[in-house]
Amino acid sequence: MVKYIIILLTILFFGCETNSKQIIKPEKFNYDLVIFDTVSKKLSYDVDFNSFDNEIITEIIQYWFDNRIKTNGFNGNLLVNVKNIELTREKKKDYYKFSISLTFEIIQIKNQKKIYTYNVNSNEYGEMEGSFSINDQENFEINIMHKSLESISVKLNEII
Repeated sequence: MVKYIIILLTILFFGCETNSKQIIKPEKFNYDLVIFDTVSKKLSYDVDFNSFDNEIITEIIQYWFDNRIKTNGFNGNLLVNVKNIELTREKKKDYYKFSISLTFEIIQIKNQKKIYTYNVNSNEYGEMEGSFSINDQENFEINIMHKSLESISVKLNEII
């Protein structure tokens, strides 16, 4: 009898596992490469890191800064300062909205007389309706965070 119960529970478990599918998949983002005519670069933050969400977005920003912000000059410094990170959630029954607002101040110092300052911001949001899992919600939020940085990259390439 125990054998039959184990077989039945195994079939039930695997049957439920194969039928459940994620609605929101993690997307692959390919940020634009942003090249500055400086020798060095530095990333700094003017925001608090009190929440778990800020830790996630700072990891994404750090990856973006390390891999997609490049320097190729002979003199000068680049300072990328994260001025503001705002995350907003609205959750109701069968409805979820997530928005992020990022503000960057980018200072490019060529010499004492040539200092360029760029203020770039991004506001992105997304909405989900219907039934979704917590994992779908987390993937959705991370995708919106990536889209926000992708928007920052596009704006920087238009400016410089």
